[in-house]
Amino acid sequence: MSKSSIPCTKQIQYDRQLRLWGDHGQRALESGRVCLIGANALGTEILKSLVLPGLGSFTIIDHQLVTIDDCGSNFFVHPSMIDQSRARVTCELLTQLNPDVHGIYIDKPSIDDLLQQNTFDFSQFNVVITANLSINTLNILARHLWILKIPLLVARTYGFIGTIRLQVFEHYVIEVHSDDTIPDLRLDRPLITFVNYCNSIDFKSLTREEHLHLPSIIILFKTLQLWQEQYNSKNLPQTRLEKDEFRKILDQLLHHSAYDTHDKEKLLENFEEAKRTIPSRLVKTHLPSTIKDLFQDRSCLELSHQTNLFWFVIHAIKLFTENEGQGLLPVRGEVPDMITNTISYIKILKIYQEQATKDCEIVNKYFFDLLQKYNRLPDECIIACDLVETYCKNAAFLRVLRTTAINSENYLIDETESNRSWYTCLHLCDLFYEKFRRYPGEFLSDETQFETDLIDLKQINRKLDSGKDLTSDSKQKFLEELCRYGASELHSIAALIGGCCAQEAIKLITHQYVPIDNTLVYNGIEQSINVFKL
Repeated sequence: MSKSSIPCTKQIQYDRQLRLWGDHGQRALESGRVCLIGANALGTEILKSLVLPGLGSFTIIDHQLVTIDDCGSNFFVHPSMIDQSRARVTCELLTQLNPDVHGIYIDKPSIDDLLQQNTFDFSQFNVVITANLSINTLNILARHLWILKIPLLVARTYGFIGTIRLQVFEHYVIEVHSDDTIPDLRLDRPLITFVNYCNSIDFKSLTREEHLHLPSIIILFKTLQLWQEQYNSKNLPQTRLEKDEFRKILDQLLHHSAYDTHDKEKLLENFEEAKRTIPSRLVKTHLPSTIKDLFQDRSCLELSHQTNLFWFVIHAIKLFTENEGQGLLPVRGEVPDMITNTISYIKILKIYQEQATKDCEIVNKYFFDLLQKYNRLPDECIIACDLVETYCKNAAFLRVLRTTAINSENYLIDETESNRSWYTCLHLCDLFYEKFRRYPGEFLSDETQFETDLIDLKQINRKLDSGKDLTSDSKQKFLEELCRYGASELHSIAALIGGCCAQEAIKLITHQYVPIDNTLVYNGIEQSINVFKL
């Protein structure tokens, strides 16, 4: 075995995740910078799930000291650490999980003072994450990050309930990793080189071995040619009758003079595969509606020197689609596995890959011209040009996510029949905190305090409902349950929400997979998760 083929330590260490987001995704993660506000159980679980896969660096902001309550829920503190800086002790233990990750902490001043002084540079981070941050501080931070266009993930656990709220001004998803991707074979608008290759194959002169290993994509295209010739059409079969006739022609191609009687009794796997893949390979090639929306987006149509490079690539792809692409996106350059021999498969793969390379070169030229036109050469293009191939390969799935800003959420619509109601009730708890500087059910002085807190919580709800007592039985049960929780932090809920929040952060850093839009609620009572848009 050559030295180049031996996997390095990092490849072995990160083997599983490299299968998810690839080498380029790992490089993006290793250069990622995250700011965590709150080193409680939830915060440390989030960072744990980012440190282990190899995050570049993190900064913890937390002015609190370790308490006995922390020792009951946070695995990264110990009773011997009580009254020590929580940011420092958690930072030290988290960095021990992965020596490649650099971590620093800020325990003075507090996050409130940092925001008031407005001297801390949040723009250095790829994403800022908060863990159980109070509503007043959160609103100030959210407004500040919205102006800076820095993504904000708001994570929270409250008893058996966990939530994640994403605020992002504009996020670009380059690789969606869709599970139900239809192959980009374009049999209705075939590549010229593919047509020439198929026309060079004479079915009648094929040997028995060649016929047995004929790729299903060629079988389908040959059948389509015969069907179109028979019906004098340039379209794909649409009606049930047309599809039945198409299958009859395919069955005729199945028979071959080189087969003996024993062969004819067998199922020919390549032809059976051709029949089975008709719905996914014999489809109309079109421009996806999501891409049409990107092409008509104001950011794409009105480029400037300050425009993000993403929109320069989108505009370049748009120019290609309108000209050389004749209404279609660049060829993806991928061919699905099929029953055939290696030589035949490589020939077909090479046809699509060569066309994909040609299309990418054209897009690259458009991209360079746009950069030159808007005076963005030469620094940024050196980095971005490496991404053009990735953009072209994933052109059909490119997305832009723009969430709403986190402002006052008094407008929240109550839906008591879904987990969304938990989110609205948690907002009432936040309003309770604004008034009393503690959460309902927290620091109970006596048995009557619970009932008093519940009455106050209902009163806040009535004010939001314009003085009307509209608290349904379901909502009243939710409020009672939240009062019983008293803002307690359960490690099992923190671990789950922490893992989910870290996953969303990785999506934002790598620009792979689609983040939530924009709120996730986990109900630990029913073991259910809902995602909805606010």
